[in-house]
Amino acid sequence: MGSRTASGVTGPDGGELSSPDIRAAWGKAKSENVPHPLMCHMLDTAAVAELLYGVLLGPRCREELEAGLGPLGDATAWVAVLCGLHDLGKFSPGFQSLRTDLAVDLLGDMAAADLQRVTPVKGAGRTDTPHGSLTGMHLEEMLRSWGATESASRRLASVLAGHHGYFQNGETKRKARNAINDHGREKWATWRTGMVREFARLWRLPDPTSLPWDQVRIELAAAVGLAGLISVSDWIASSTEKFGYAGADVDLIDYVETARKLARKAAEELDWVPWHPPTDTSFVSLFRVEPRPVQQAVEMLAKEQDRPSILVIEAPTGEGKTNAALQWSATLVRHLDLAGLYIGMPTKATSNQARKEVQKFLKGQAVDLRARLLHSSAAEHLADIGRDESDNDGVEVASDWLTRRWDLLASVGVGTVDQALKGALRSRWVFVTLTALSGKVLVIDEVHAYDTYMSTLLDRLLWWMGRLGVSVVLLSATLPSGRREELVRAWSAGATGCTSDEVPPVPTAMEYPRLTWSDGREHRVPVVPAPRVSPLNTKRKARMEKLGMDGAAEWALEQVKNGGCAVVIHNLVRRVNDTHDQLRKMIKKLPRGERPKLIVLTAQLPGKVRRKREENLREFFGPSSAHRPRAIVIGTQVLEQSLDLDFDAMASDLAPMDSLIQRMGRLWRHRFIDDDNPPVLAITGVEDEVNGPRLPRYAISVYQEILLLRTWALLRNQHELTSPESVPELVDCVYGADEAISCPAGWERRWETGIRKRNAALKNDNHAARKLYLPQASPHLRLSELTVRPTSSSQTRKSRGQGR
Repeated sequence: MGSRTASGVTGPDGGELSSPDIRAAWGKAKSENVPHPLMCHMLDTAAVAELLYGVLLGPRCREELEAGLGPLGDATAWVAVLCGLHDLGKFSPGFQSLRTDLAVDLLGDMAAADLQRVTPVKGAGRTDTPHGSLTGMHLEEMLRSWGATESASRRLASVLAGHHGYFQNGETKRKARNAINDHGREKWATWRTGMVREFARLWRLPDPTSLPWDQVRIELAAAVGLAGLISVSDWIASSTEKFGYAGADVDLIDYVETARKLARKAAEELDWVPWHPPTDTSFVSLFRVEPRPVQQAVEMLAKEQDRPSILVIEAPTGEGKTNAALQWSATLVRHLDLAGLYIGMPTKATSNQARKEVQKFLKGQAVDLRARLLHSSAAEHLADIGRDESDNDGVEVASDWLTRRWDLLASVGVGTVDQALKGALRSRWVFVTLTALSGKVLVIDEVHAYDTYMSTLLDRLLWWMGRLGVSVVLLSATLPSGRREELVRAWSAGATGCTSDEVPPVPTAMEYPRLTWSDGREHRVPVVPAPRVSPLNTKRKARMEKLGMDGAAEWALEQVKNGGCAVVIHNLVRRVNDTHDQLRKMIKKLPRGERPKLIVLTAQLPGKVRRKREENLREFFGPSSAHRPRAIVIGTQVLEQSLDLDFDAMASDLAPMDSLIQRMGRLWRHRFIDDDNPPVLAITGVEDEVNGPRLPRYAISVYQEILLLRTWALLRNQHELTSPESVPELVDCVYGADEAISCPAGWERRWETGIRKRNAALKNDNHAARKLYLPQASPHLRLSELTVRPTSSSQTRKSRGQGR
C-alpha cells in the first residue's frame, strides 16, 4: 500500500518515493498553496476516521474525546479533522525536497530557494526530518498561539506526530524545531496554518482561530484512542486501490463527499461491523438450554450492569464458564454500547477450539459475523478451514495486509492471550492494540496457567483496561486466592486512578464455585445458587495411584487390556517420545485384535499433523463421540488445556496442584462418576526418599521445585482426589503463604532451598517483565513513555513469544 502525498508515493512506514507518472499526481495549487494530492489523502483519512470512530473506539475513549473537544462545537467532526491533519508535516521543505523538480513546478519561485537548501544528495538516502515530527512541532506551536493549554497542545501534537508508531519525546521535538531548513521557518508555518484552516472549512467547521482552544482538554483515554484511530485510518486511506488518484482539477469541496463514499466502501471490504447481540440476551435465549448454577449467577449479575467492571469466574472444568462469559459479554455489548469481544486463550490449540465454539454461538443468533482467529499460525489454520467449511474465511481474508496484521481490530476475535498482552508492552503501535481492545469485552481463559512473567504483563494490561473502561472477564478452575486479589486490584487501580495498594480489600468467598465482581470502587461476591454445580460435577472422585519414577507405559497398557481409553500426560516431549517407543514395542507383541490405537499429541508436531490428530481425538473422545476405540493417548500439557476430551484413566507426571486438577478434569468429563468405582489418576515421575521425593531433573526445569514439593506433600498419602470440594484448599495450600503447609520431616533443606529459588525466580521474571511493560496509566503520563525504548511486541512470553 502507498499514500498519495504532495511529492509522490510512500509506503505505510515512510519508504522511498517512486511513481511511473509522478508529475500527474500533483494537481494544481489553490490560493492557499495547498497541493491537491496531499489534501485529498488527508480528506480520505478524515472520512475513514469519521466512519470508524464509533466502531473502533470504546465508550471511555469517545466520552473523553467528546468532553475534551466539546468546547469547539462538533467534537466528532473535530476528531475526523485531527485525524486528517496527521500528514501536515509533509507540507514542508524537507519533505517536498524529496522531489524538488516537481515541487518547484507546483510552488514556483516562492519555495524554490527553500527547497534547494535541503535537497538531498543523490544516493545519500533520506536525511529529512520525519514528517510526523514536523506535524507535531507545527501543531503544538499553532495550538498554543490559538490559546490552547500546554497540556492539551502537547498531547494533541504527540498524538498526531505518532502515526508511524512512536510518540515524540523531548529529543525528537528539539531536533524538529532546530531543523529550520526542513520546516521552513515562518513562511511555511503560515502556509501550513492556512492548510489547517482550509481543511476545517472543507469539513464545514468554523474557522479554528475563532474557537475557545483554551477550554480543550485531552485526557489519557482520549489521547490513546485518537492515536489509534489516526493510524488505522491512515493505513486504510493509504491504499491506492481503495483511494485512487482523484485528478488534477478535482474540486476539493466536492471531493469531501467522494472521500466519504470511498471510505464506506473500504470499510465494508474490511468487514469490521460491530456485533449486535439480540435484544434478549438471557442464557436460554442464546443457548437454548437452561443455565447451570454458575451460569445462572452470571446471568443475574449481568442484568444490572451499567458500567465497566471486572468479573472473575472460578468453577470446575465442564461447568460452562466459557458460555457464561459469552452470555455476560453479549449483555454488556448491548448495555454499554460496545463493538464486540476478544477471547484470549493460553495456546493455539485452545484458540482453534474456542474459535469454533464462538462461531457456532454467533451463527446460533443468525448473526452474519465471523469470529477472527488470532495467533501466529492462524492464516495456515484458516486456509484449511476455508477449504472445508462453508464460512470460507481462509486465504482471501488473510490476503489483505491490514487484515493480516490487525485482526484484533475486528469486532469479534479469538486467539492466544499474547495478542492482548501486546497492549502491555512498550512497543511500536501499542496504542493501536489498546484502541482495538477499548470497545470490547476482554475474556481471558485459564488465568491460573500463566507464569510470573506473563502474569506481570497481565496485571499491567488489566491496569490499562481499567483506565480505558474495558470490561474484563477472567476464567479459571483453580485460582489461588492471593492471585485473584492481585488481578482485581490491578484492574480496579486503573479504573479509579489510584495505586493497587489504595484499592479496598477484595472479599473472598469460601464457597466454590465462586464469582468475584468489581467496578473499581465496589467489590462484590455474588452468590452461586444451590446446588452450586451441575449434577455431573458434584463430588467427582479420582482414585490415586503412585507409579514411581517411570511406570506409565506398563500401567497404560494394563488399563486398556479389556477395552477403553487411557491417557498419559508428560511434562516434556522427550518423555512422551520415550513412553511412545516403549508402548509401540509392547503393543507389537500383542495379538492384532488386542492392540490399542496409539495417538501422540504435542505442540512440536507440524501444524497439519497436529490439527488432524486433534480432530481424531475429538471424534473418538469428544462430547459427541459415538464410538470410543481402545486407545492410549500420550501427550504433553496440550492435553491439560486444549481439548474437550473424556478418558477412562489417566497417568500424569507430577505437576503443580492446579495443573493436576486441570488434568483430572479430563477423566470421565462427560459422564457421571460411580462413587464405588471412580476412575484412576496415577502419578508418575516421583518417588519418596528419606530426604524428600526424588524428582527427575527435567521436572525442575519445567516447574519450580517448591511447587512440586508442596504438591507431593499433600498428595503422597492421599488415596483419592475430590472435586470441587477440595479444590480451593489444595490450590491455596500450594500457592499460598509459606505457612499454609508444613514441611514434612527430613525435607527441610530442600524445602528451604526451593523457597529461595522460587523467590529468586519470581523476582527475576517480574523484573524482566517490568523492564518491558507500559508505565502506569496516570493522569499526567507523557505519551512518549508508551513507546520509549520499545521492545518487540512478540515478547509476551519468556520464550520471546515465538510460535504464539
